[in-house]
Amino acid sequence: MCMKTTSRQIGFSLTGWAAICALLFFLVAAADASQPEKLTVSATSDSVWESFDAALESVRSDLTDMEQGLGQWERLKNSTLQEIEAFRVQNAVHENLLLSLDNDIDTLESALNANRIALARLSERIEEFEKIGVVAPELLEELSDRIAIAEKRLSELKGEGVSGGQNREIYKKLKNLLDILYAKKKQGSAFIKKHAELLDTLGRTRSDLAKTRQQLQMRLQSQTKAKLFERHLLRFKILNVKNIAAELNAAAHRVTYVARPTFWTQQWLKFQYVGGTAQAIFLVLFFTVVLLRKKIWRLFQKAEVRLEGPDGSARQLAVMLFRRSFFLICASFFLWLYDLLKLPYVNYHIVHFLNQAIFTLLLTRWGVDYFQNRLNVFNSDLNQLVQKRCVNLFRMLRIVIIIHLALIGIVDDESITAWLFGLAIQAFLAIWTIRFWRAVDDKMIAIARQGESAPSQILLHTVRGWNQLVVSAAIVIDLIGYHTLAGHWLISWAKTFALILWAYLGWLAIQEWHQSQKAATVPQASAKDPKLAAPVSWLVVQMTRLLWFSAVLAGILTSWAGSDFTLKTIGAFFKLDFSVGSLTVSVKGILLAIVLFFVTQAATRIGTRFLSEKVLDSKDFERGLKDSIVTITNYVVWGLGILLALGLLGVNATSLAVVFGALSIGIGFGLQNIFNNFISGLILLFERPIQVGDCIEVNGLWAEVKKIRVRATIVQTFDNATVIIPNSDLISQQVTNWSFKDPRMRRHVDVGVAYGSDIEMVRKTLLEIPEGIPDVLKYPRPDVLFMDHGDSALIFRLRYWTHVNNYYSTSTAIRFELDHRFRQLGIEIAFPQMDLHLRSNETKGPEKNADGNGFERPEPLPQGG
Repeated sequence: MCMKTTSRQIGFSLTGWAAICALLFFLVAAADASQPEKLTVSATSDSVWESFDAALESVRSDLTDMEQGLGQWERLKNSTLQEIEAFRVQNAVHENLLLSLDNDIDTLESALNANRIALARLSERIEEFEKIGVVAPELLEELSDRIAIAEKRLSELKGEGVSGGQNREIYKKLKNLLDILYAKKKQGSAFIKKHAELLDTLGRTRSDLAKTRQQLQMRLQSQTKAKLFERHLLRFKILNVKNIAAELNAAAHRVTYVARPTFWTQQWLKFQYVGGTAQAIFLVLFFTVVLLRKKIWRLFQKAEVRLEGPDGSARQLAVMLFRRSFFLICASFFLWLYDLLKLPYVNYHIVHFLNQAIFTLLLTRWGVDYFQNRLNVFNSDLNQLVQKRCVNLFRMLRIVIIIHLALIGIVDDESITAWLFGLAIQAFLAIWTIRFWRAVDDKMIAIARQGESAPSQILLHTVRGWNQLVVSAAIVIDLIGYHTLAGHWLISWAKTFALILWAYLGWLAIQEWHQSQKAATVPQASAKDPKLAAPVSWLVVQMTRLLWFSAVLAGILTSWAGSDFTLKTIGAFFKLDFSVGSLTVSVKGILLAIVLFFVTQAATRIGTRFLSEKVLDSKDFERGLKDSIVTITNYVVWGLGILLALGLLGVNATSLAVVFGALSIGIGFGLQNIFNNFISGLILLFERPIQVGDCIEVNGLWAEVKKIRVRATIVQTFDNATVIIPNSDLISQQVTNWSFKDPRMRRHVDVGVAYGSDIEMVRKTLLEIPEGIPDVLKYPRPDVLFMDHGDSALIFRLRYWTHVNNYYSTSTAIRFELDHRFRQLGIEIAFPQMDLHLRSNETKGPEKNADGNGFERPEPLPQGG
């Protein structure tokens, strides 16, 4: 039942406000009127007497006006009480409605909307009167202070005596002023008392309406669920021309009633009750979008141009769909947000029709645009067939569904006319489905004959089965009597179709964006000043994927169960917890811990780049020190992140003590090597005997340190082989660090010359050779040592200094140049010589061979010699 009121009640709201403002003004005026009490007896000038008389006359006039204002206040109070009585009658009707077991959903929705309007009106009234209740007592207290001052002045005059003419006149006027102030205080006290009573009545009425609203919401939810599975078979019995004609006559009467002034007068009264603030805000936002439509469209068109190409096809299509349906999206979003906030409607039936009609237009708009611009994965002929049929289907559905919605709004959802029209739409969908798949089968046969590539049979069978299931199930469910369930079935699948469409485009858009971000970070790796965008973009991509997954789950729940059920389910899911021993873990804590993990990972990446590139690179630090600072910072950030994640999971200090106790036992038995390597890694980072970039020698292996990690150190040999050395080996074994504190190293090349060579020339030549090698350091200067007189050579040693990275190259270059110079100068490089002595038997003559030639047979060596 919608509440009824008169134009007189609405008019009193304006005059009542004027009365309240006048009343408060008069209370303030009382403070100004008491100013003459500051006058002394010595003030005898004519101007003072005139101002005193004028003030007294003003207070008397204010008292008269105040009485008139109080009269208007009484009328306002009576008007408000009439509104309260109307709301109570409406609430009683709604309570009687709740007593009935079989209520129509549309009636419950209308009652709930009327209840919201009444609550909004009462809340507005209470807010207005509460503001008055704050100001009025303060003004009355100020008036009491003025009265106290006047009484004090009057008592002073009595003490001084009133024998003089002037004193008697002042006493008389001051007495009149006090009488007027007393009257004002009396009227003000009465006003505050009546105001408190009225405010209490408003509060109790609002409380009763709020309880009824909760009961209406609960009944509406239960009734909606019950009606969903409620079976009606009486439609076939009452299906006749007479009943249809009666419904059409009733529909015509409702249509003509909308055109009458009475209908619009009621809507205006409801708008005044609602207040119109929320509606005005949403309308202003929508019309702002309308005024800025050209600029918004230009921005979308520019985005489409930037996304042209295979790398942005999905994003371009999404932007195009959003641009072409932007106004419908805004209108649908505003209506959805308004409904989500549970704000009252001026007319529930009109808004319900607009909501469903806008969703229909939006869904069909997306379907037409998608099939016209995206369907390009099949053969061209089949593509044209599917595009043409689907586009025509969406355009046809756009018209018939809106007509069906209008018919439901006029006659009723339970009417025979609306039911027959709905069956006709379902029959049309069934016929279209049969003809469509026959045409697809014929086209597939033609494709097979031509030997062209056909689309996936699995995909075709999946789509065919889904299409036939949706249409045939809707008809069967409706024919067996579950009309509401059939409508819910089709509407939910329509919402699911929109969800699948945008989920598919959203996932492709995320993947394209991720690939573009990865491609953008490749040139940054070789840049001198790399940006910090890569970790941020990675975090944004991961969070976007998580939001995509959450939105798809929430969308599925909303499509089939409604937004209220979805919100309750999500809330219950987040509050779900389970116990593992003494540890209680909640789903909310797990999700927050996962989010914190990604945030910590992104923080370490961003912090590493920022610390190394923006802070440490500007300082004159060693490379190893910089790497140690960055690594230790990462450990600290990860440690804090893990502690916070454990706190979100519900792990307290006691649980941590248990975990660390178990960890210590595990370290003692099987994890001591891992723990040893971890501690050794910390020692390497803090003590820094080995730093990143150092050239070390471990067990004869020369390599450069690339990274010091938690468990092991990664080194790279000069043969470009990566070797992973446990940190404990670097701490417990002997390691030669060739670049510790100083990357210079002294190397030598030994050479032996023949006896008799000019040793001064050898020395001079050896000193000249390093001068032509660019990688040999000039300081310290090279020198030559005469090492030894060897068995077959004079041994010289050339010593020189070079960078550790040029160890092999310099020695090779020096040996090439040394051989070349010695050949030019004729200096012989000695080689080992060996004298072979042959001993013969002198008592035997030479033996003869077969030809008679003699040769001397050597004496055989003794055994073991």
